[in-house]
Amino acid sequence: MAKKLAFFNGKGGCGKTTSIFHITGVLAEKYHAKILVIDFDKQRNTTDSLLMENEEYLQECENKTVKTVYDYFTGKAELKDITKKAYFKSRGNAKAKYYNVDVLPSDVRLEEERFLRNVNIKDNLNRFVEENGYDYILVDMPPSNKVVNEICFSQIVNNVIVPFSSDIYSVSGYDDLMDIINKARDKNSDLNIVGIYLARYMSNCAVDKYIKEQLKEFDIFIDIQIPLMADLREAVMFGRPLSFYKTKSKSLTAYEKLTEYIVSRIN
Repeated sequence: MAKKLAFFNGKGGCGKTTSIFHITGVLAEKYHAKILVIDFDKQRNTTDSLLMENEEYLQECENKTVKTVYDYFTGKAELKDITKKAYFKSRGNAKAKYYNVDVLPSDVRLEEERFLRNVNIKDNLNRFVEENGYDYILVDMPPSNKVVNEICFSQIVNNVIVPFSSDIYSVSGYDDLMDIINKARDKNSDLNIVGIYLARYMSNCAVDKYIKEQLKEFDIFIDIQIPLMADLREAVMFGRPLSFYKTKSKSLTAYEKLTEYIVSRIN
């Protein structure tokens, strides 16, 4: 049975999309897993990064014919119709290949919450996942779309992980964030909080060290920091997760450790 994990934070700029991108790469390259990434963030950053080498998707975007999760939610497409394959280049200039990573693309129209209030995706998604043999479902959740987030927490995932940025607003917003998650657990008692971690960390910065010490007070803190380094942005810009971009990197090592932790903790 597939393991389903949501990446969530109530604020933007916390490293959520970057984390999904690189963790997907580790799962594909190191664990040889089959992964379905569902992008519910209307900004489509996860979709565009993962599908950068998918010529069909790029052409459909240019022609404005691409089908998305919004089309599924509104009954205009089936899950199989909107699923796109992600292609990654291995190290060097090799041709981009498929590594068992699929994407359900996002859509700016997801902000039209009134069209999504009666969505039921659970049964169809479970059948789709089983038929296609996915090992992991990773979901990029929006920071502030209550309807979409409720769909995700109540119908799709049973695990949630929270990336934090190194700023005081992350700490001060912790209670509000946990209130959202705990309310979701009232409707889905199986929802497992994997933990919180620092996704944009500068070890030589006094503020970052202070934030880290503050977060350590929370019992769900994961003591694995993702360093804020140039190779993270470079890899995303080229559409290549770190595991396909560099053989050795502090950033890659951190994501490998975080992925190992996640794999050991999710249901």
